Amino acid sequence: MRTLLLTILLSIFGISIAFADGKKEKSRDEIFREVQEFKMNYLAKEMDLNNDQKTKFFDLYREMTLKRRECMRNARHLEHKLKKMEHPTEADYQAATEAMSKARAEDAAIEKEYAEKFSQFLTQKQIFKMKEGEEAFRKKMEEMKRNSHSKSKNKSKGKEKK
Repeated sequence: MRTLLLTILLSIFGISIAFADGKKEKSRDEIFREVQEFKMNYLAKEMDLNNDQKTKFFDLYREMTLKRRECMRNARHLEHKLKKMEHPTEADYQAATEAMSKARAEDAAIEKEYAEKFSQFLTQKQIFKMKEGEEAFRKKMEEMKRNSHSKSKNKSKGKEKK
């Protein structure tokens, strides 16, 4: 039931983003904010938060998400840069690998720090449900991305045959 609800909600959300404003494209940051708002509402429902908890949760979750996003930004930048290089050196690979490891360690530290902050107004069960919900949300987003890519590949193959 939970998976079905998540599938329906994400499908509606995906369709609404795709058709929301055909006149102008949304920036990456706007889309990120919309997905985050949707995700937080989904998590709040899964965690069965009351109104007071919801307000605190949204503020703290936004803060945590921005910190985690910033921490991963440098590693992703180096990774993309490395993939675009024609002949990367061992030093290039080492720098990217170290940046990814450092970012993952920082991300884990941020997650632990915020788990402590969440525990000030959430139960351990709610924190567990949050982590479960995050994982389910991530998997569903990946599945939607895969499906979107396969559909676009099939469309381009169909055009080539004509």
